Amino acid sequence: MPFTTVAITYQASTAATTICALEAAGFDVLCPGYMIANTLPHFALAIGGIAIKVPTSQAEDAAALLRSFHQNEQSEVPLTSKLLNGVGWLVFGASSPWPDIMIREPDAPMA
Repeated sequence: MPFTTVAITYQASTAATTICALEAAGFDVLCPGYMIANTLPHFALAIGGIAIKVPTSQAEDAAALLRSFHQNEQSEVPLTSKLLNGVGWLVFGASSPWPDIMIREPDAPMA
């Protein structure tokens, strides 16, 4: 059974909450990086985030459910904010925090 990534997160607590919400809604969830990130949280970025996957046949419905929870949070960042974030990273060595969860479109190509 092929699986599709519907969301990526960098925090084990967000992954656990998302997994529970999807399983409570009846989806079959696979989360291969969860145990690594839960044990060694600083490795979450190194492994590319915690991918939350569901069977491809359920991906569209699962992504729609997650988007319904995060309707107001999924907005496009303006170019000026991206540039200022880049300047801040170059000058101070720090950037703004990453989003808590990134919900992927079911047909988005894997990076």
